[in-house]
Amino acid sequence: MREIVSALAAENSQQQNQQQERVLISLDIEDDKLFLLHFIIGTYFGPDLKHHHHPKQSAFQIQAVKNHHKSDELSSSLMKRAEMERVYHQILSNADPSLIAKNRLLRPYFNEERNDSNKDSPLFADLYPRKLHPESRIGNRYKLVKSIVFINDPDVSCMSEDCVARFKRLTGLDSFTLSLSVDVVAANVVEDEVDESLEPLEVPVICGENDVAVKPGVVSGDKDRPMLGLMDIGECSDAYLFRVSLPGVKRDERDFSCEVEDNGKVLVRGVSTTGEKEVQRYSHVFEMQTQNLSPPGHFSVSFRLPGPVYPQEFSGNFGTDGILEGIVMKRSQKQTV
Repeated sequence: MREIVSALAAENSQQQNQQQERVLISLDIEDDKLFLLHFIIGTYFGPDLKHHHHPKQSAFQIQAVKNHHKSDELSSSLMKRAEMERVYHQILSNADPSLIAKNRLLRPYFNEERNDSNKDSPLFADLYPRKLHPESRIGNRYKLVKSIVFINDPDVSCMSEDCVARFKRLTGLDSFTLSLSVDVVAANVVEDEVDESLEPLEVPVICGENDVAVKPGVVSGDKDRPMLGLMDIGECSDAYLFRVSLPGVKRDERDFSCEVEDNGKVLVRGVSTTGEKEVQRYSHVFEMQTQNLSPPGHFSVSFRLPGPVYPQEFSGNFGTDGILEGIVMKRSQKQTV
């Protein structure tokens, strides 16, 4: 008799949890861009558990049943944050461009902790607490997030009908299923390459139409300055990659920017800290006998990619090795007409 009662109680509890999932999550986010960003990150991703539920549970599903996991229940897998952003852009590929969050919105969403200034804004940390999903880097370039899994066919029964309807209306999607694979990095593969102490600058990108006359690869404003901005450009079926050598350039987001335009023009602005006549280190003052590096001061370097691009779909890092690396999605010729 006791076993029957226990079984009935478990069944009732399960039904109550399922009922909770259907009604609990309602995103009261007025801004459409923030709503879509938070909805996608919480619906198409979830904690990577050592023993997965079938199907996998999204962050919102876990919040709906208030099932808080402990660190020892999570796997040690690592996901590139760029992969999460790629899924985000893929889902919004047919949405109005004004609904796509640019880097100045993506960066605080992913990076900030909750405080008085952002108390009304959704944050990545609301879904994936830092102590359970710490960040690190691979090769001092790619930001990695621990213990997150991609879900290509999410269950949205935990979301309110209004949320689901709003998502479909804004994205133009009828189905939540994605034909997309995401690269998850095994922790033991990159263990020796992860260095959390080195923080590359996540490049602030400006999507503009300024037409600044600068010779490719040459610092503007001084004809006698040596070459700065030697570059390599790569291409795949749907994106361009570029690498720019910027030795001695100040890695501070207040002084450094990268502007990407629809036509593929890239303009880099910054401040060079090398080439001084005197260098002071601690109590010593050195008079430089040679000055082969770029003189100190503001500079700009520009070049053009082989074809038109989506400026809002750009991700870049300026590493401690002095290399600026950027990836930007191509714009097909049909879409530019």
